This record gives sequence, C-alpha cells and structure tokens, in this order.
Amino acid sequence: MEKGQLIHLIQQYMDNSISEDNLILLKNILEQKTDEDLIWLWDILMESSPDTKGDVPDVEHLFQRIMLDERLQRNFSKGTKKIKTIRRLVTLVAAACILVFLKFTIDFINRPDPTEAKLSSEDTISTIKPGGNKARIVLADGTQLDLEALKKDTIIQLEGYSVHKTADGSITYAVTGEQRVKGNVYNTIITPRGGEYNLTLSDGTKVAMNASSTLRYPINFQEDVRRVELKGEAYFDVSKQYRNDKRIPFIVETDQQKLEVLGTSFNVNSYGKTIETTLVEGSVKVSFDNGQSHVLRPNQQAIYMRESKSTAITNVDPFYVIAWKNGSFAFEDASIEEVMESVARWYDVDVVFKDDLKNKRFSGMISRFEDMEKLLQSVELTGSVRFEINGRRIFVMK
Repeated sequence: MEKGQLIHLIQQYMDNSISEDNLILLKNILEQKTDEDLIWLWDILMESSPDTKGDVPDVEHLFQRIMLDERLQRNFSKGTKKIKTIRRLVTLVAAACILVFLKFTIDFINRPDPTEAKLSSEDTISTIKPGGNKARIVLADGTQLDLEALKKDTIIQLEGYSVHKTADGSITYAVTGEQRVKGNVYNTIITPRGGEYNLTLSDGTKVAMNASSTLRYPINFQEDVRRVELKGEAYFDVSKQYRNDKRIPFIVETDQQKLEVLGTSFNVNSYGKTIETTLVEGSVKVSFDNGQSHVLRPNQQAIYMRESKSTAITNVDPFYVIAWKNGSFAFEDASIEEVMESVARWYDVDVVFKDDLKNKRFSGMISRFEDMEKLLQSVELTGSVRFEINGRRIFVMK
C-alpha cells in the first residue's frame, strides 16, 4: 500500500469515518511497518494535523488506540504478536514524543521575541531620517570644507576672497578689498544624498542646491559672462549685472544643455534621463547639443530627452517644481517611480519595486522633514501602493 493511502486511513480513523474493514486493514498494515516507517508516519501526522497551530497534537496514543480498538477484538487474537506490536508502537511513540518535545522546546526558546522584533522595526524606521543642511566645498587647491561641521557666523579668509557661513547656515562668497582673484579660480559645492544647501555667489546670485548635486563656479566672474556647471538639481535666483549699460549673461551648463539668462529665477533638474528647465520669472534661452534652442517664458518647462535628443516645451505650475527648496515634496500626477526617486535621494535610502507600478500616479504635498513612516503612510492612502521597510531599503508593491 502507498504511504498516501495509509495516511488517508489514519485520517479516517481520527475523524471516526473509517469502516470496520478498513480498520482491520489499517491494523494489519501497522503491524507490518518497520520502525523507520512508523517514525516517518508520526512526523507526517505532526505536520498535517489541523490542530497543531504551534502545539503538539493529541496523537501520542493514536497507534495504541488503533490496535486496541474494540471493533477489532473479535478479529484480533490475544497472542504474543499483539502485545509485542503494541509495546513496539508505544516505545516508538514515546521516542517520537521526546524528539517532538525537544524540537518545540528549542523552537520556543529560539523564537523571535515579538517585543524585540517590534522594537527592532521601530529602531530601523527611526534611523531613517530626513535630509538637512549637508554639503562640502572643494577649494581650488583640493582642500575640502565640511559645511555641516563649520560653525555658523564663521568667515574663512582665503587669497583674494572669503567664504562666510552666515547665521542662517547658508554660504556667501565675497571678493575682498582691492585684491582680485587672479585667473579662473573655481570652487565646487557638493551635496550628498540626504543633503541640501543654499549659497550666494560672488555676483549676488542665490543658489539652492538639492540633494546629490554638484555646482562648479568661479570665485570671481568674468566681466562679459558668468558661467557655472551643474550636475543634479538647483534653483537659481540670478542677480542682474551690467557692464557698459549692457546686461552680463549668466550661463548654466549641464552635460547636454546650456541655459543663458540675464536676470531671472529658474530651476534645473538634470538627475535622470531628462534635463528639465523650469522658468519661474524673467526669460531664459536654452540650447541643446542637438542644435535646438528655445526661449522660455514664465511657467514654461523645457524637457530634453537624453537618449532621443528630442525636446518638448510644456506649461507647468512652478509650485510643484520648486517645492523642494521650500521644504516640501509636491507632486501633480507624478509616477510612483518619480516620487520614490525624490524620497530616496532626500532620505538616503534604496528603493526596490517588487511589482510593475508604471501606471500608478500620485498627487499631493508632504513635508520633506516628515518621519519616513508617516510619509509612506500618506502615499499609501491613495490605495495604489504598499510599502515595507527593511533596514535602509524600501520595498514598493501593489
């Protein structure tokens, strides 16, 4: 007989549906089984019993009850074979019970403490903090200034210029006295993931740097043009500069775009597969390496696709584009991928998509300084996605 049929007969016996003929058959089979078969059978019953649920099922005397069932008395002699079989089964069951008891005891001792697991989960979430004012400046000679460690209201005097960390924590450049910086001397400010910083260049232009961004700029701008190089995202409020009654242009270069302004406010985002330039006020001219150029008006956005080298001009609400510099995440019908990319940069976490969520969209506004758990709960309220946090990794799923 197959072992599956044997299990079926025992299950019939346990729920009192077994016939007398099948009971006799079951008894005869059990007598013929080896010790190894009976131990295997015990293990199967332990795993398949619907009453387990973490406790040992009440089958310790199951084999004895089968062999001593009163329905078998007229067909079962009182000979030595019966006694030996029962004794063998009792011995095996006792041994199996000891093993099972030891297993459950070890599992109980080694089981995760639910309180500790909860605390561990809370500790993990508590370690994911929002970003803040973190950046470093690389000077012309390679020396690095850790701006987070630099005390407020500190002035660093260098050759021909000074770097001032003001009372509000921002950085201001100034060319000092009559002495001028000789040649093209550049500094570079770098914000890490989870960092942002505000600085004022020597010409008075204010720049807000988003996370994971780099800006290279001269200490003293040339007389006919002002030029900086950007990777990542930054918001510019360009000061108006004149020479011989003619405005001096301000140029922002990314890897595949050149943006020229006279005096205006705009945002440049060059993180991913596109370069997005959004004009808040004034006017800008954007030129791309595909030879195209466009003049933007306020509330217009130029989107340059890197791979296809194509350009699109759209009307947008700048509120959503520059919300980051005002301390908020703001999205209008944004993809979940776009939302989580922003979250990942700011909270310095990794995001893993477990499902295809390309068609899921999100609209809303959330503080950039909200706890991670509350932020994710706000996104979950849409009902379109769920999140799980494991260490510094966030899993996104349907």
